[in-house]
Amino acid sequence: MITTADVIGFMGITQNLDSLELIVPAVNYYVDALPQIDRNVAGWESTTKFAAVLLAARWYKRRNSPGATIDGAMDGGQIRITKYDSDIARLLHIDGFEQPQVG
Repeated sequence: MITTADVIGFMGITQNLDSLELIVPAVNYYVDALPQIDRNVAGWESTTKFAAVLLAARWYKRRNSPGATIDGAMDGGQIRITKYDSDIARLLHIDGFEQPQVG
């Protein structure tokens, strides 16, 4: 499982952290319920933990942008935050990126 500190450290953020108290448990619940994630005896493999941190960071960035865009382009425009990330999907084996099964 991931912690709020994991996400804060990854993102390098120091303010507006309250929403992480909602996001991190939701990500942990979602990821842990996936049947095909990489696990080990102690819990999640490092790839699964990294994917969960990426997912929490994306949810954090999208929290104030229902239209999936934020201000921040160098020319004063908008940056799109996608709701789908193929890297996360591959790491969590979801959305067509499932691990091969035997038998």
